[in-house]
Amino acid sequence: MKTRIQQFRSSPKQQGGMSLIASLMFLGVLTTLGYSSITTAFMQERMSGAWQDRKQANQAAEMALRDAEAYIAASVTGLTGFNRECNNGLCYNGAQGYAANTPEGMASTVWSTSGIFADADKTIHYGEMTGATSINGVLEQPRYLIEGFRKHHAGQGESIYYRITVRAVGSRPGTSVTLQEIYRA
Repeated sequence: MKTRIQQFRSSPKQQGGMSLIASLMFLGVLTTLGYSSITTAFMQERMSGAWQDRKQANQAAEMALRDAEAYIAASVTGLTGFNRECNNGLCYNGAQGYAANTPEGMASTVWSTSGIFADADKTIHYGEMTGATSINGVLEQPRYLIEGFRKHHAGQGESIYYRITVRAVGSRPGTSVTLQEIYRA
């Protein structure tokens, strides 16, 4: 004897569209994850580009420091040509230097003076005094200024030091690096 197996099928009127809702929710989650991944990738690419540009500006600033050292070693004698006005990128403000907070000194530092790196008469362009070739890949060539100051040593006399301050820009205008070193010839 054969028994009939009854199949339970619901009629189309009884279906509530549950698979459609589940599919839409799944699609929404996938879209959100995809958008998040794309946004993260773009952000990392921008950060990488900014880091690379800063690295390039830093290398240009290092090259300008070496350029300034070569200029001092070859052409600068003592404090000849140094003055308060920083003409030709050579600055002098007495024995204590610009950092002195004395009546004869200035309370601020010369390299932080507003617009000093924008003034071509107050700074030296990279390669201007040494003939070094231009640095490729930067928006503009680095500039530097040299501050000369005397240092008195107890019982040993006096030494002359040079504070070199360099400002370099990367391939984008918003990327700038300022480096500084004390150099004794």
